[in-house]
Amino acid sequence: MILYHSLTGCFMLLRRNIWLLTAAVTTIGLVQPVFGEGLPADSPRMTPLVRVIQQIEPAVVSLFTTVGGQIGSGSGTVIHPAGFVLTNNHVLPNPAGHALLSDGRPLQFRVVGRLPEKDIAVVQLLGLQNPLPVIPLGRSHDILNGETVVVAGNPGGRGTVYTAGIVSSREVLEGGPNALIMTSYKTDYRDRYIQFDAASNRGNSGGPLINMDGELIGIVSAMALHEQNVGLAIPVDRVWERFGDVMESELVLGVNIGIELKAFGRQATVGSVADDSAAWEAGLLVGDQINAVNGRSIQNCIDWELAILFEAKPEQSLKLSVRRADEMLDVNLKVRRGEGRSGVDIAAPEAGLRYKFYHGQFSLLPKFAELEVVREGVVPKVDLAAIQQERADAFALSLTGYLKIPTEGVYRVIIRSDDGSRVYLHDELVIDNDGNHPPKQASKRIWLKAGYHPLRIEHFEGNGEQSLQFALELPNGVAGEVGPDILFH
Repeated sequence: MILYHSLTGCFMLLRRNIWLLTAAVTTIGLVQPVFGEGLPADSPRMTPLVRVIQQIEPAVVSLFTTVGGQIGSGSGTVIHPAGFVLTNNHVLPNPAGHALLSDGRPLQFRVVGRLPEKDIAVVQLLGLQNPLPVIPLGRSHDILNGETVVVAGNPGGRGTVYTAGIVSSREVLEGGPNALIMTSYKTDYRDRYIQFDAASNRGNSGGPLINMDGELIGIVSAMALHEQNVGLAIPVDRVWERFGDVMESELVLGVNIGIELKAFGRQATVGSVADDSAAWEAGLLVGDQINAVNGRSIQNCIDWELAILFEAKPEQSLKLSVRRADEMLDVNLKVRRGEGRSGVDIAAPEAGLRYKFYHGQFSLLPKFAELEVVREGVVPKVDLAAIQQERADAFALSLTGYLKIPTEGVYRVIIRSDDGSRVYLHDELVIDNDGNHPPKQASKRIWLKAGYHPLRIEHFEGNGEQSLQFALELPNGVAGEVGPDILFH
């Protein structure tokens, strides 16, 4: 059983009034002593472990948020000098809170990006006067079992604490059956975590897992109950891969640029250019290396997403410094105004979604056109029990209809299923949650205009537990199950 250090469950809640936080952060001294300054370079006290901790210390942040009049603690890592901090989504029940830097400075923060199903989030520290030190993001694909790691965080809300240990396993399963049973699965879409044995407690969530090169290789996120010395961290490669989904910078700003950068590497290399986009019009090509945006240095895809937040404005130009092969280019890219997806007109809409039900043993979503329909009908909402009836396993289904959007805005479409599922809007795949897996959430933020939007949901159940839920997060951040008032056919 896995216990997440969450505010809703076992995330540490300090039973104090909110005013105590304000009092505390205004009385902490801002002068941080320098320890070990007088030690000779070859002192046996200056071990490699001590050097790594000294290296990362200025970039570890303690986070505090309030829920129900209580203060909860979490941790984070500065990943950009402008004060952007990487952490867990589950330590951020509110869009704002307070942070303490390693030198005792109190700052407010606001949440600027989330990917709930991967438990990744980014906050921005407010009121900074000078750039902050950062912890560089490493890679997790080549982690070694047994290599030494450091954990930094804010257990119990006491401020930054350090522990050390080893990598116990490069990858462990996200829930599900034991490793022997997993060998019989034809497909496996479960996430993996890094397991480590360094002490980790409530409040460490969101803090960094660091290798002996001083690089962040994971985000501390959970611990296992009823086992000793079992901490779990999200591999940093997942951050590299999904950072664009965490930030959604263009979507948030309502702009269109039209490029994606390659996920890994120490360079900001263009991976794709959308046809007839602003980037296409500016002449950018796959393989171009972006070195700067309006004078801001860009080193990777993460820098790019954050630079867009600062610099991109509709109908204004971005000045890009680009390397193409051995040639340096100055590229002027005019940012286009983004546009939400328009709804469609439908005659005589009726409440509910149409469904078709199929029998069969599947390990991935099937080609529905090749299956025989066993049963079909209408359900007022996504109600798996009503559709499957007496059949417990070995089935698939499709639901079709329209999602009625009341007002224009950015919505997060959410599907949670056991086993696989997909969501299509306007016949375009927007969420792929396919494969054998335990109850697993996937989501996508989409800018939708008011009106009816064609919707299709596909799902299959192999064996074991069954679940299928469809939800929507509104532009104001409130999320809930999609009910019959906005589903039509």
